[in-house]
Amino acid sequence: MNSNKEKYKIWCEGNNSIPLFYRYTYYQTLFGDNWDVILDCRGENIVGVMPFVLRSKFGFKKINPELLFPYQGIWINYPDNQKNATKISFEKEVITNIINQLPTVAFFNQQFHPNFTNWLPFYWKDYRQTTRYTYIIEDISNLDVVFNDFKDKTRNSIKKAEKKFSVCKSTSIDDFIAFKSENNNLNPSNLTGLKRVINFAFEQHSGEILVAKNNDGVVCSSIFYVWDEFAAYLLQSINNKKINYSGASSLLIWEAIKNTSSKAKSFDFEGGIIEPVESFFRGFGGIQTPYFDISKTNSYLLKALNYSVKK
Repeated sequence: MNSNKEKYKIWCEGNNSIPLFYRYTYYQTLFGDNWDVILDCRGENIVGVMPFVLRSKFGFKKINPELLFPYQGIWINYPDNQKNATKISFEKEVITNIINQLPTVAFFNQQFHPNFTNWLPFYWKDYRQTTRYTYIIEDISNLDVVFNDFKDKTRNSIKKAEKKFSVCKSTSIDDFIAFKSENNNLNPSNLTGLKRVINFAFEQHSGEILVAKNNDGVVCSSIFYVWDEFAAYLLQSINNKKINYSGASSLLIWEAIKNTSSKAKSFDFEGGIIEPVESFFRGFGGIQTPYFDISKTNSYLLKALNYSVKK
């Protein structure tokens, strides 16, 4: 193990202030030793981190968004009681230090956590930024308030679904994987990663599978969600394409919110840029929350190929 990863492992073990998807154990579960981390340190204190996976395809080295990671990129460990001007200067220094340590790659692309709001240091180094959106219910502690903030259509759909479907927790990872395989065309390697994440979440008591069945006992919909100390995240939502599942997904999400209201502060729908998905998620009353998709193409050949495709 390299020294940065050893430092990061120790730091993560004593630090619950970072989201689940940035933690050493999450990366180790999915990638084994095939990942790395950039650190910005002040003495023994880590003030900025960026775990990443370096991949190679057709001879091009790339850092891309990874499946089962809602967010990646830089996480900053802020000192207490910073003034705003001091905070921005601190961000600039930390972000620039991490950028300068990035390996040389043909293409870089990461989707950053919504807490990351200052991409100027990337802009100054010729990176590009696209704004994406997710929906976040910022406080799920009062379930009556949460439910009342749903759109009427969403509430009515849930009430009808409660009469048509029974909801239960499932501990069968194989059943969930099989259900996903039947209803989504996915690369088998992606299913292997999903299996690892579900097993990790079960072991850490930080994730659950919920299943909605109709009166005949047929699975109509299933979701997998995880949580840390700050938020619950909807990672997977699958519907049975062969039968009527109307309302089942909404019911399962509502059950997930109820189940995590005492475990996490907020509920993140983890996306919402595709129009039908955005409309569905918006019905749950969350705040439309922007996050950055930051990229840079360093390879002249990739730039030329991209230009020719667009032409």
